[in-house]
Amino acid sequence: MQNYFVIVNTFANHGKSKVSWASVQAELNQRAVNYSFELTHRPGDARQIAHQFVTKLTPADYQKTVILVVGGDGTLNDTLNGIKDAKVSDIPLSFIPSGNNNSFARGIGLATDPLAALQQTLNAQEPCYYDVGFYQEMSHNTQGYFLNDFSVGQDAYLVSMLHHQKESRLLEKFHLGFISFFFALFKAYLDQESFPVTLRLEDQYEFFKHSSIVNVSNQPFISGGLVLSPEASATDQQLDLVVADNMNLLKFILLGFSVYFRKKFRFPGIHHYKSKEMHLLVNSVEFGQIDGEELPNQYFDLFLKVIKYPFWLDVESIPVKERH
Repeated sequence: MQNYFVIVNTFANHGKSKVSWASVQAELNQRAVNYSFELTHRPGDARQIAHQFVTKLTPADYQKTVILVVGGDGTLNDTLNGIKDAKVSDIPLSFIPSGNNNSFARGIGLATDPLAALQQTLNAQEPCYYDVGFYQEMSHNTQGYFLNDFSVGQDAYLVSMLHHQKESRLLEKFHLGFISFFFALFKAYLDQESFPVTLRLEDQYEFFKHSSIVNVSNQPFISGGLVLSPEASATDQQLDLVVADNMNLLKFILLGFSVYFRKKFRFPGIHHYKSKEMHLLVNSVEFGQIDGEELPNQYFDLFLKVIKYPFWLDVESIPVKERH
C-alpha cells in the first residue's frame, strides 16, 4: 500500500481548489488511505515543500511513496522541479487537476472531476511513465523541467496578457470568451516585433530571420486550453516545436483561429519539428513562459530534451464519459 504526501494549493482557480481538496480529503479519510498533507501559501511554495519532503525520505521510502498534487499546472510544475532539485529519487507524482486550465491533465486523459481523478490515482498498481521536458538556459545558467510547453515570443506575450486580464462575466455567460482572446492576440501582433532564431537538430541547422513564435510542446494543450501542436503527445518520447516565421496579419489571424478552435494548420511560414533534443538560440530580448508561468524578458540560449518521469496513475481505469 502506498503512502501519499499531498501538496495542496487552495488558492488555485481563484480558490475553487479548496472545494476540490475538501471532497478529496473526505474520500481519503473514508477509505482510510495513509496520507499526510501540506498547504502552500504563496507561489513557489510547492517547489520548496516537495524538495524538503523528498530529502527527508529514506531509501526504503522511495518505492512506497507517492506525491499527490491538488492544484493547477503551476503547482504541479513546482512540485516536479522540487523533486528533481533534491537529486535523490524520482518519486512518483499524481495529480488532482484544480487549476484554471489543467493542460497536462487534458493532454494525458486525466479526469477533471476531482473524485474521478483520485480514483485514477488509487486504482494504480505501479507507476506509469509520461514524457516531461528538460531545459537548460546556458546564457543565464538556469535549468528545470516543464510538463506542457516552453515558449518565446508572441505566444508567451499572449499567455502573459491572458493571465493578467480580468475575466468578463458577461462574455463568459454568453460563451464569448474568444473575444478577449482575439483582442489579446491582435495586441500581441501589434506590440511584438519579429526576431531571428537559430535552430539546431543534431547536426542540422535552420535559420529564421523574422520569427514571431517559438513554442516547444510536450503535449497538445498549452495555457488557456489552447492547442498549438495538435500532434504532440506526452508518450511519444519527443518534443514538438513550432516556429512561426514571416507572419503577416492574415496569417496571424488564421493561426489564432486554428489555435483557439484546436484545428490542424499548415500554411507557409509555420514550421513543425519533432525531436528528442533541440538547441534554440534567440539573440534578442523576448517574452518567455514555462507552463503558463512568465519569465523575465531575456535572451535565450536553450538546450531542450525529453525525459521520462513516473506518475502514479491508471488513467484508463475510468471510462472517458465519467472523467468530466
